[in-house]
Parts: sequence; C-alpha cells; structure tokens
Amino acid sequence: MKRKLRKLCYALLAAAWIVVAILGFLSVRSDNAKGGNSSNASSSDKKLKVVNFGYQRGDEADLMRINGSFANDAKKLGYKIKWSLFQDGPTMLTALTSHHIRFARTGNTPPVVSQASGSDIVYVAATTSKYKASMILVPKNSSIKSLKDLKGKKIAYGYGTASTYLLLKALDKAGLTLSDVNAINLSQSAAASAFKTGQIDAWVTWDPFAASAQVTDNAQILTNAKGLSGDHNFFTSTRSWANKHKSLIRLLNKDAKVTMKWANNHHALLIKRFTKDFGLSKKIVTLQVSRRTYGIASLSDSSIIREQQDMADLLYKNKMISKQIKVKKTFLNLENNK
Repeated sequence: MKRKLRKLCYALLAAAWIVVAILGFLSVRSDNAKGGNSSNASSSDKKLKVVNFGYQRGDEADLMRINGSFANDAKKLGYKIKWSLFQDGPTMLTALTSHHIRFARTGNTPPVVSQASGSDIVYVAATTSKYKASMILVPKNSSIKSLKDLKGKKIAYGYGTASTYLLLKALDKAGLTLSDVNAINLSQSAAASAFKTGQIDAWVTWDPFAASAQVTDNAQILTNAKGLSGDHNFFTSTRSWANKHKSLIRLLNKDAKVTMKWANNHHALLIKRFTKDFGLSKKIVTLQVSRRTYGIASLSDSSIIREQQDMADLLYKNKMISKQIKVKKTFLNLENNK
C-alpha cells in the first residue's frame, strides 16, 4: 500500500511539473519581452532561427549566457540564442519535451526520469564532476553525525532532481533504504524554510541553496557527493531536433569548453555578477564559486554513462520510475552525419 501511494504521488508530481514548466517558461518570455528584444532586433536577426535555451542561475549554461561567445558564434550558423530561466531541471525538461525550449541544462537525475516517462530526450553535452557543490546538510549541533544516523529522520529532497540520486546512494552506503527514513519531497525554497525552522532533520541540496544555508543558518555538511555521485550536469535536447542541428550542437560543445576555462580564470567577475543576479550576499556566492572547477567532459566517457545507468537502475528498484531503461542510447553520437 505504501509503495502504491508513493507511485501515485510521483504521478501527481509529474503532472504538476507540466503546469509549472509552462508557467515558468511563459514568465521568462514575458521578461524577455520587457527587455525590448523583439522591437530592437535588426533585420538580419529576424532572419535567424530562434533557439530557446533553458538554464538555471549559476550553471554552465548561465556562464555561456554571461560570456556571450556561444550566442555570437551561433549567429554565424544562422541561429539566434534566447535564454530562458528555470528554477529546476524537471520543469525545464517538461518545457523541452513540449518543444518550448530546444536545449536544457540540468543535473544528472532529470534526464533519467524524463527518458523513463517515454520522452525522446538525448544528452548533447556533459560537464565534469561537481561533487563538492551537492551535499546533505544538517543543523548545527545536530545529533546526526554519520549517514547511519539518518535512520528514522525527516530528510528533505527534490524528487526528480540530482538530490534524489544522492539521497539514494547515501542511504545505500549506510545500509539503509527509503523505508528506513522519512524522505519528504520539497521544492528548494520550501526545504530551505523547513530547514531554517527545524521542521526537518536533514536536507539534500546543492549550491547556491547549500551555500546560503551554511552562511545564514550555520548548516553543517554531513557529506558531499564525493564517493557517492559524480554529480555531472548535462545539456540535453530532443532527438528529433538534435539530429537536424548537429552543427549547432558541435559548436555548443566547442564553445562550452572555452567558456568553462574562461569561468575558471574569472571567479571575481562571476562572484560580482552572481551576487547581483542571485540577490544573495557576496559571502554566499564566494563560497559557491570557490568550490567549483568548471569543465566539459566527453559524451563518450564510459564512467559517466555507467553512472547514469546505475541511477536508472536504482530509481527503478525504488519504484521512482515505472520502467527499466538503457541510457546509453540517449547519448547523442556526434560523429555521424557530419
């Protein structure tokens, strides 16, 4: 009965994501309109094919937006890049699979959940590990000192986000399962409030939410993702669209590598920009940026593919997705159809 109820909850959440994704996308479109992009566009820009690119604050796609080289280079191929801001990966992938955006930068778990739902999603680029930026937090002076101490505790996480996989791996390492804890699915903003007010015992999260909790609430790191998850990010698209635009995807991979090197050499600039964009203190943003080394990995990296498959198997084992999937076929082959 408990498993049936859990599956029903996941189904209802998936339906809710559709509404949130569309509303989020429309909000971004409204913001773009306020900026006057359409009225000031040159005649040459109007001839370009518009490509909406989903991103989250501070992620690799955001770095490409700030740097600007990808958008400029894309124009040479006949594309105009428009950036669409989202709050999390699941809602962004809903917008992707409903064709409101053409690219989405998400964490490691949303693509697996999307594939299991029957979408034609494909991975078009992968990042290097960011294990230091994802973690399980506990309050100051918490009695939880090890992963085993999570037994029987209230743990906030976001279903379908990277925190799902990190939670499952952490429990597995401790010899625990979901049935041993009270795992509560919350948005990051709701989890932040619950953590601050002592309504939860632990929180599986990522930056900048983690950095904010550390600075403002003196949250303590129980563990980060090291040894549990490579915690790679991915740029994704739909297969039907990606197969027709491989030249742009090759450019994306090329420019992303250059942009990540630029970002690693301009932390001070990023801290200044993120402080303004996030509306957070410089101390919080500095902590976030200081534990990131940005980079782009190869889509053919077998260790990344294996981890994504392990994730798919683990989610299926825990009844979080309804069918078994093979992730390898969703990694786009950029060598064909040059």
